[in-house]
Amino acid sequence: MRSSIKKIILATDFSDTSKEASYHALLLAQTYNAELKALHVFDLSAWNIPSQYYLTTGFEGFVDSIEETRKRGKDALKELAKSFNLEVKTIFTEGDPGHEIVRAAEEFNTDLIVLGTHGYTGWKRFTLGSVAEFVVRHAPCAVLTIKPKEQRIETTHRQKLAVISS
Repeated sequence: MRSSIKKIILATDFSDTSKEASYHALLLAQTYNAELKALHVFDLSAWNIPSQYYLTTGFEGFVDSIEETRKRGKDALKELAKSFNLEVKTIFTEGDPGHEIVRAAEEFNTDLIVLGTHGYTGWKRFTLGSVAEFVVRHAPCAVLTIKPKEQRIETTHRQKLAVISS
């Protein structure tokens, strides 16, 4: 039986949830002997600056050091790829994360996208949007989303309570 997963893109924003997604992407790449690409989208929009390497010195500091920040993003992506102990190509692009992830998947004829979801609800989801939701709806391939660890623990706890109360 031939594997249908030959090319995987890991979309990362360097958050804790993305680190969890990295683990799953690496495991799948090793299991299926698939090519793995790590993708980060540099998003300059004022509403969405979640990445761990962005500056927190205020807007002036952010504007003055966009090039430095861009470089840190590229370096962080390279470090992530090195940490896998597997040949991983990196893709660093700029724009809207959802659109860029889908575009990259199309461009590289990807079989699977792996990404974390922050699990935003209510106002945060409305203002920040849901990159994972957009990717699931528009991707040309399968998408594996990884929930934040806290949500998985909370869901498991609710399921246990439901079983106990039955």
